[in-house]
Amino acid sequence: MVSELELHHMVLENSVPSQHNPLKVSDAEMASAHLQKRRELRYKVSIPIEISGFDRAGNVFHERTVTKNVSEWGCGFLTSAELRVDDIIALQAVSAAPHEAMQTPRLMFQVVRVQPEEGRWFVGAWKMDVGSAWGVDLHELSDPEEASLQSRGTGADVKTPAKADRK
Repeated sequence: MVSELELHHMVLENSVPSQHNPLKVSDAEMASAHLQKRRELRYKVSIPIEISGFDRAGNVFHERTVTKNVSEWGCGFLTSAELRVDDIIALQAVSAAPHEAMQTPRLMFQVVRVQPEEGRWFVGAWKMDVGSAWGVDLHELSDPEEASLQSRGTGADVKTPAKADRK
């Protein structure tokens, strides 16, 4: 479990450019990136994850849940923690077996969407760190036909080419 102090250091470490975080993007680009049209496939895949952060009341939370969908740069999941758009959370893919280790890094994600769903909160988040969050090749988890491209601003589906057209 991540302590409040560790979480605070992770947020600061990833929000201030340093030699540990060579990715330098302007604040304006970071603020508007999630509004752009989705350019990667979204896969309807359930991957066990652990999320940590501060909820709407400012309390530290740590929860195990599963994704509803993933892409290379984002994911959607249900949580009992009430979050706000622009909150920063730590997310790590974990093994489905409680005591089995999975070698994926804990990465920082920014919350870009929050809406009530199934008595919980559906959260859409995009990855702020470089590197693979999922520990697997997404193309092997799900057929691309089951995935869809969506506009980040409206959530409207964008037609994707058939598998035969993707060569």
